[in-house]
Amino acid sequence: MELNSEAKVKENKRNRGKIVLISILFFVLAIIGFGFLYWNTHKNKIIKTELEKAIVKNNKGFYKISYDDMKIDETAGYLSARNMKVRFDSTRYQTSELENKVPSMVFNIDIPEINVIGVRTSRALLDKEIVGRKLEIKNPIIDLQYTYKGKDAIRNVPTQEIYRQILGDMDMIQIDSVLITGAQIRTSNRNSGKLIIDVKDVDFSLKDVKVDSAAYMDRSRFLFAKDVKVNVAKIAWPSPNRLYDYIAKNISLNSAAGTLSVNQIFISPRLGENAFVNAIPTQDDRFNFSFNNVVFSGVNMQKLSDEYLKAETMTIGRSVFKIYRDLARPRDKKNRVGYYPQQVLDDVPMIFNIGKVNVRNSFVEYKERNHITRQSGLVQFYSVNGSITNFTNDKHSPNKVMKAFINSSFLNKTSLKTNWTFYLFHPKGRFDVSGNMGAIEGKDVNPLAEPMGPASIKEGRFNGLTFDLHGNDYSMNGTVKLLYDDLKVAILEKDKGATETDKKFLTSLLANFVIKNSNPKGDNDVRVQQVNLSRNTNRSLFYLCWKTIFKGIRGTVGIKQPGEVASK
Repeated sequence: MELNSEAKVKENKRNRGKIVLISILFFVLAIIGFGFLYWNTHKNKIIKTELEKAIVKNNKGFYKISYDDMKIDETAGYLSARNMKVRFDSTRYQTSELENKVPSMVFNIDIPEINVIGVRTSRALLDKEIVGRKLEIKNPIIDLQYTYKGKDAIRNVPTQEIYRQILGDMDMIQIDSVLITGAQIRTSNRNSGKLIIDVKDVDFSLKDVKVDSAAYMDRSRFLFAKDVKVNVAKIAWPSPNRLYDYIAKNISLNSAAGTLSVNQIFISPRLGENAFVNAIPTQDDRFNFSFNNVVFSGVNMQKLSDEYLKAETMTIGRSVFKIYRDLARPRDKKNRVGYYPQQVLDDVPMIFNIGKVNVRNSFVEYKERNHITRQSGLVQFYSVNGSITNFTNDKHSPNKVMKAFINSSFLNKTSLKTNWTFYLFHPKGRFDVSGNMGAIEGKDVNPLAEPMGPASIKEGRFNGLTFDLHGNDYSMNGTVKLLYDDLKVAILEKDKGATETDKKFLTSLLANFVIKNSNPKGDNDVRVQQVNLSRNTNRSLFYLCWKTIFKGIRGTVGIKQPGEVASK
């Protein structure tokens, strides 16, 4: 039952976009169409109050419409209205609560100016058809309030009958162009009043709009139009825990070209590093991400209208990914089985299938503050370039293998290449990862080794690292090969009451006596470590990979620690 409940929640989320687009646009169209029909059939009686009453009756009393001025030129086929307001009736809403018939969403709309040009009134009267040249809506303010009650509005309307719901008693609505400029859209939780999403400065341009049974079957149309262009200046919404702001800027959609682009995307923490750590009860990663020039190409617009993002490619320009964690905080007890990256794709509130994702010239940083030394170590990857094939959460897709190929510069000192294979929807979270790293001087690793080790590499050179690993929800195994020469280390410890770590001569001497300072050593064969590690299910996939590689490195160097679990 829990799985069915989760599926329904996801389906509701995926349908909200369709509710917004169709409800706003065609509710207005229906009002305009009714106005023309009413004018032609009641020329001698039409007055403002009578028209308002008729519209209230048409929407079963849930919404009321008002406006300051409406002008209709029957001969020219022209209609204009100023300060049109559509309001849901709070009294009717309270009644619906008592009747247990509350809609899943209610909305208020303010339209300062609306113009319709070139409407053929004779066809509207005789043929039940609205045919016009242009619909223009300027600076509308749209307030959508989700009630989270009752049945989802879209699920009450089968997809095949959407056009019939829009038409009502009409046979066809056809308009050459629909232009909506400067729209402001705000969605919120009606029960709590909390903001869900805030959309600024939206422009819609729809060309050759036609609503009838034939247009619905026309696969070349998107939102009933031959050509749709959408530009959004900014979309912003907070994370559920209010620790982050999610922001997208300069979004553009072009249905004819099959493209969707976002100039900038930010996942921005509201608090600094220390304040963030103090605001949460247990350890957690603090994310600070920025994406630039995200472009989807070859977008299937018909599927997009059905809440399914299918695209040939997705390209991400230079982006920055920064992660911070303080190990002094206690860990939570959460079991993270089922939370690998390929497994959480199903949590995305939209089904997607992207043939290839390209990442260009990006930067990744993981910063960790040690609980003993209280120093922060940095793992940095520069010039990150990569590709992901078959990036999807569609369980019906015939291809169940997703691959990622990532190249970078480790610490901006040497190359690192990794190849990932994820077996999508595998019951045990199966994946493979292999890679190789180039040569690097031992001292170049100290910014990472000293605060996180804690150890300092005094001499030596790493000539290369290769690994080939196979993992699942509970373990990882494979091979690790580290080549190096003349390795010498100094062990760092912090005395009680001290504020900084210092080198321990005796401990360092013993460590250098135990370790094998080269691989290969002289004419001996290269040592390759077979590794097998049980996963601590409280930890992530990337932690499991790192601990497995580190176990192989430690075994190669000669430091043994049997029976290890990836836990510390």
